[in-house]
Amino acid sequence: MRFSTSAAALAAATLLGLAQPAAASGLFSRVVTVQVPVSGPESQAQLAAQLTAQGYDNIALVSAYPTMENPHPELMGHAANAAQTPVHAGWNGVAQKNGQTVQVYATHP
Repeated sequence: MRFSTSAAALAAATLLGLAQPAAASGLFSRVVTVQVPVSGPESQAQLAAQLTAQGYDNIALVSAYPTMENPHPELMGHAANAAQTPVHAGWNGVAQKNGQTVQVYATHP
């Protein structure tokens, strides 16, 4: 009989836990991105100018892609010469708009 009481208490606690709202910082969270169309060879300075014109600030563009060893290359520093560093298709860094950090992706039309 003692086992049934413990099992019932555990089941009730589990059900109450499932009824709680999900936390925003949970396992699955939405990543906000901005897709910038880039035609032809373009520098990171040009991409930054486009983002600034769209209202973005705190723009951190890098030439390295994220890896398992370095998941946030934008934290390691910006491109040494943004006017000479080409934009590549895909992820290029991060920027902020209205206090929200977004991932910057360049796309070729």
